[in-house]
Amino acid sequence: MSFLQPIFLWALALLAVPVIIHLFNFRRYKKVIFSNVAMLKEIQTESRKTRQVKKWLILLTRILALAALILAFAQPIIPNEQSKKGRQLISLYLDNSESMRAEGENGQLFENGKNTAREILQNLPSDAEVQLLDNALSPYSNRLYSPEKASKIIDDLEIDYHPNDLNKIVQRINNKYVAEGFATQHTFAISDFQQAASTELALDSGLTINVIPVKAEALQNLSVDSVWLDEPVSRPNVPIKLQVCITNNGTQKVESSTVVLKVNGVQQGIESLEIAAKSQKVIAMSFASTQKGWVSGELSITDVPVVFDNVYHFAVHIKPSINVLQIGKSSRALTNIFGQDPIFNRTSTSAGNVDYAGLGEYDFIVLNELTEISTGLSEQLKIAANKGAIIALIPSSSPSHYAAFTSALGAPPYGSLDKKDLSIATQGLKHPFIADVYKKVPKNILLPKVKKCFGLNPIGASQRVLSLKDGSSILVKTKVGSGSLFQFAVPLDKQFSSLADHELFVLVMLKMAFSKSDKQQLAYSLFDATAIDVAASTTSDNLKLVGKNSEAMVEHSNVGGLRFWLNDETNEAGVYTLQSADGEALASVALNYIRAESKQRFATVEQLKKQLQGAQVNEIKGSVEAIKEVTDLLKSGVALWKVFIALCLVFLLIEILLLRFLKS
Repeated sequence: MSFLQPIFLWALALLAVPVIIHLFNFRRYKKVIFSNVAMLKEIQTESRKTRQVKKWLILLTRILALAALILAFAQPIIPNEQSKKGRQLISLYLDNSESMRAEGENGQLFENGKNTAREILQNLPSDAEVQLLDNALSPYSNRLYSPEKASKIIDDLEIDYHPNDLNKIVQRINNKYVAEGFATQHTFAISDFQQAASTELALDSGLTINVIPVKAEALQNLSVDSVWLDEPVSRPNVPIKLQVCITNNGTQKVESSTVVLKVNGVQQGIESLEIAAKSQKVIAMSFASTQKGWVSGELSITDVPVVFDNVYHFAVHIKPSINVLQIGKSSRALTNIFGQDPIFNRTSTSAGNVDYAGLGEYDFIVLNELTEISTGLSEQLKIAANKGAIIALIPSSSPSHYAAFTSALGAPPYGSLDKKDLSIATQGLKHPFIADVYKKVPKNILLPKVKKCFGLNPIGASQRVLSLKDGSSILVKTKVGSGSLFQFAVPLDKQFSSLADHELFVLVMLKMAFSKSDKQQLAYSLFDATAIDVAASTTSDNLKLVGKNSEAMVEHSNVGGLRFWLNDETNEAGVYTLQSADGEALASVALNYIRAESKQRFATVEQLKKQLQGAQVNEIKGSVEAIKEVTDLLKSGVALWKVFIALCLVFLLIEILLLRFLKS
């Protein structure tokens, strides 16, 4: 045991005071003579012995009480042996995500967190090595600072849009601790500890994580969570219908709120809504645009104090029609579907006259009963599919020549021709690709009858869409890059089936034609590591993402279609333009802040212990006393002053009991 304030030990000299008081009895006794004193002398002798014992016991308790009090002021400690073994890493994580804007008992959570961080740093030894971390894992998170320098960084720290990811934070701490060979490690994590999808970590057993939860008082927050198109095709001068999902993450019902729609900066609509607590509501809104190409929009609500999720940006590609290319044999059935409706811009050509360079401009390509598919056409079709084109393959009476094409696209090969004389099974109408073409499947529906068909068994990424009652495939879908290949097992000739004259064929072909438009994603999340696919092509080696207030180069790939990846330089929500090096606009991309911080579901200490397997996880209530107790342990060792205060009180209590109950 050692003392932080040994100067107080000089006060132990005061222990002589009670000794002096007890040794010298200043009271004078008066002698009284009685006629018969024999019995009184005997009583006096016995009382004197009792008084002597009581006097010495009281003296002892007073000396011990005073000594315990003096030792408490000297701040006795059991030295921290771990600190003598080597360097000690102190990691301080302050959650600066958007949810920390919420109000707590003593004001904004983030400001409370900064005050707590300052309190921790003030109580650390001046030579402590401090690692600071925020949600963005800023460059300073890899460096070490003195408590004084770290406190200045905390002063300048601001809320940003990176969500809380405790796994990522603790992993960075673990890496620092292990890589630089620290002897001990202590982490202080200040956060509201929003729950997120996370996996259990295997951490070094030397990690000690002190969690300091900060809690909001009123859990109330509205958020615009997602937006999608009600219809697959967007055309100029035709109302474009949107579905908007609003979530009430709070515990109270919102009686009245408004959603405002702006397109290209101009307000196009406003809707009122009320929404129950902890629920979602989808509202319909629409707008019309006279221009084609990309238009940008935003949906907004008014809600405080958490405001980052009040605005949702989106970008819609408006085009006058769906480009359909039919290659091969002319067909009345196909002409009736795509040749009459102005929504389809249909082009028909033979296999020998295909413009390979222009295949990327078509949304839907129909290969109708080609006698063969050349290597060149096969390669260009694969490129088009990778970029998002939808291809439908209707076989000829001899589809064995398609083997090279199907192999290149990872699709199943055609087998032998089999006689069937069976109807298409109704179970196929429940397949996700077709399920929405009928609002309600009619009872006793008569589906096309197939007399004979080619064998077509799904392989790899293929899946059966339609089949006969005996399980034989009639329509198989294969995912190819961003697009798809659909293979029919029968030609359209009546000698094979009645498929061409049935409404099911019309619905399936329309669904295929619209399926590329279905893939149009209106918005993406910032800080997402997933690649963003773009329905465009470029030969440029450098691409940049240009926003209202920023411009950043992005990594991209042309393999299997154009795609690019976001980086930390793009950190503000909005609609950006993807441009080539020469300034050509390739696409518009809407980016929004991740809504994970909107949910306001918080992890308990037990959940954190389970998540951070291996580390020692402790909870600190956040009070000044609790923080000082932990930091004192890091600075010196186990403090014993409270023990000596308790001993002082115990000795005083014993003295009172002696005076009260021990008779003289």
